[in-house]
Amino acid sequence: MANKDIILKKLKESEDFLSGEEIAESLHITRASVWQSVKALRDEGYRIVAVTNRGYFLDTDYAPLDADTIRSMRAPKDMAAEGIVLQTVDSTNDELFRRNKKTPLPSYSFVAAEKQTAGKGRVGKSFHSPFGTGLYLSVLLKDEVYVRPDLITITAAVAARRAAARQSELPVEIKWVNDLYSAHKKIAGILTEADFSAPSRPVVVGIGINTATSQESFERKQLPRAGSLRGTAVDRNRLAADFLSELHACFLTDPRDILKEYRTHNLVLGRTVRFSEGDIVSTGVAESIDDNGHLIVRAGTRRVTLRAGEVSVEGDW
Repeated sequence: MANKDIILKKLKESEDFLSGEEIAESLHITRASVWQSVKALRDEGYRIVAVTNRGYFLDTDYAPLDADTIRSMRAPKDMAAEGIVLQTVDSTNDELFRRNKKTPLPSYSFVAAEKQTAGKGRVGKSFHSPFGTGLYLSVLLKDEVYVRPDLITITAAVAARRAAARQSELPVEIKWVNDLYSAHKKIAGILTEADFSAPSRPVVVGIGINTATSQESFERKQLPRAGSLRGTAVDRNRLAADFLSELHACFLTDPRDILKEYRTHNLVLGRTVRFSEGDIVSTGVAESIDDNGHLIVRAGTRRVTLRAGEVSVEGDW
């Protein structure tokens, strides 16, 4: 067993800090070698706290994303899809498109990352993706999977809500069209991108779920409405596997049932919303979501059908 693996085992078993000197003596190595092993473990994603005159402590609330673990947890077990976890990537969506273009991949193949340097949201927005504090994952879908491209994002939202709700202490709801909210904070976003000119008409669905991003981090990025999934100990590998499993199950479900579930858990219905009509901002009450996933808003004497875009919900949202 390598020194770093022995050190990791010692840190996992310890309930307090372990000094570098103590570790070095037990392994008959130098303190510099201990430091190199700790650095290697940190590079693998483990959060090891170092405090002067106290030593090292493993933050066990954090566990690295692991592709093999995700694959072993997802259903069905015989899914032929491939998966990879990267330490850092510009965008998991872009990376998955690149990999599929180089070597065609089967549906439900995924790319996940500990950090995105250029995470993307809808309408050109960025998605704050700091290291190890969220699930940043993209999954590939080809035309043998989906029947209605217009409902892919809605289907993904239902799957993501199911997966997130399993690990949340508080209710998780969907905000039309592609966000998840909990405790009045946006905890997740979904971005669907497609290349319908390519063989098999590939679609990539990217999700970003905040699992441990601090409120201070959001405030520094001027994102006061953002928050993290509130669970006692969110297991990101389980969260990823549950999302992939639920997405697979949702695409085998009658779209009418998916729409029914989407409406049931949608927080905008019955609330006053603001929306844009060209350069004009209008206000109305969100009445319903039709069978195409469009939002129907009553604005005075008008009924407006919103096919895309964003709405703002009045109140503490």
